[in-house]
Amino acid sequence: MTAAVPVADLSPAELLDRIQARFRELGLWGRTLTLTRGGEQYQVRCDDQAFAVYRRVAQGHLPPGRPGWPVCLVTAEMVVDESSPPPAPDDEFTSGLGLEGWLDLIESLQE
Repeated sequence: MTAAVPVADLSPAELLDRIQARFRELGLWGRTLTLTRGGEQYQVRCDDQAFAVYRRVAQGHLPPGRPGWPVCLVTAEMVVDESSPPPAPDDEFTSGLGLEGWLDLIESLQE
């Protein structure tokens, strides 16, 4: 989602509105996408409540609704971006992408 206004300059509600509109345009509204990045699987979803990226846990014994941990979450009230690279390059919990990177990746998959 390449926007004329940087995502950092938008309120959480404005950002979520833009992401939701783009997911509708792409035909991805309400669908759960499974993406692989750096050998790890992530689930991405955008619906009425939020845009969320979860890192999936490899263990199959977790109950439904617990796919892993959120690395990026946008709601009308907040933006939580835990996915950017940390100071330690060998941190296994980072995805290496921030919010804008995830949106660009999703966009590129639709081209």
